[in-house]
Amino acid sequence: MKILLLILGNLLVGSITLTWGVGMMGQGLEQLNTKTMKKILTKYTSNVLSAFATGTVATALVQSSTAITVLTVSLVNGGLLTLTQAVGIIYGTNIGTTITAQLMSFPIMDLGVYALPLGICIYIVGRKKDLQHIGTTIIGLGFMFLGLKILNFSIPYIRNSQVAYTLFATYGQNPFIGLIVGMIATMLVHSSSATIGLTIVLFNTGLITYPSAIGLTLGDNIGTCITAQIASIGTHVSARRTAWAHTLYNIIGVLIALIFFRPFLQLVTKTTVFLGQSNERLIANTHTLFNIMSALLFLPITPYYVRLIRRIIPDRPKYAKSYRKHSLK
Repeated sequence: MKILLLILGNLLVGSITLTWGVGMMGQGLEQLNTKTMKKILTKYTSNVLSAFATGTVATALVQSSTAITVLTVSLVNGGLLTLTQAVGIIYGTNIGTTITAQLMSFPIMDLGVYALPLGICIYIVGRKKDLQHIGTTIIGLGFMFLGLKILNFSIPYIRNSQVAYTLFATYGQNPFIGLIVGMIATMLVHSSSATIGLTIVLFNTGLITYPSAIGLTLGDNIGTCITAQIASIGTHVSARRTAWAHTLYNIIGVLIALIFFRPFLQLVTKTTVFLGQSNERLIANTHTLFNIMSALLFLPITPYYVRLIRRIIPDRPKYAKSYRKHSLK
């Protein structure tokens, strides 16, 4: 019983620290670049390709696809961006956010010990707001690595606990269970990067299989859409279309990946081997390749996808027209 409580305590503290760190890092980068992001998103998104490139770069700078997506929804709501431009940005945000997963896949968790005091010093000494934002970003980075370190503390205890190990052995092998868990977990913490970090730890220590880890990763992509949906409540129809364009884009991408599950698994494995990387990079590469392939698939059909979204979310609900006709009678 004590071991189970210790495992649950470590998982809870590690997950909270990781989520907090990712959020703080994103917040620091967002505050550092918010004004610049608004200018970039409205200035360099004249067509789908430029919007795609801009979304990728903007999210890579901010390291929060949620922040850029919500900002995009607000810009569309304000009439500063069209739905087509917003869709291009969304393609890019999914790729830009994968840098965090790539960073977490390297064995550099011990850097958290040095990043935390460095970030705190910069934040305290820095008189200008930009320096304080940089300090916040580094503190967040430190907490992110510290969270991963705490999560790793649980692994020996899980292996020694018959109940915990049986639980992971039973439910940690199914990609569909992983999909649901990844989706719900990301909806709760509002950070796909945090749940990807947990997936990396569980897979690299052998507690879940690669297919199950892919399921968790795909679920993360769907779960992250909840924030955009919340941000679109009570907004103009164009903003709601943007939120649904983000949601359906990820859902369709996940469904395609599930249909071609084995070929997708083999592609990621072969790519990792081709790049001369170890299996510890598989999850991060899965996350990156999935989002690159989704973007490449959707870019040529963007005009048709935009039409589909316009049909799903019409300018005026059908019931409003029927009610109007009825009232005229």
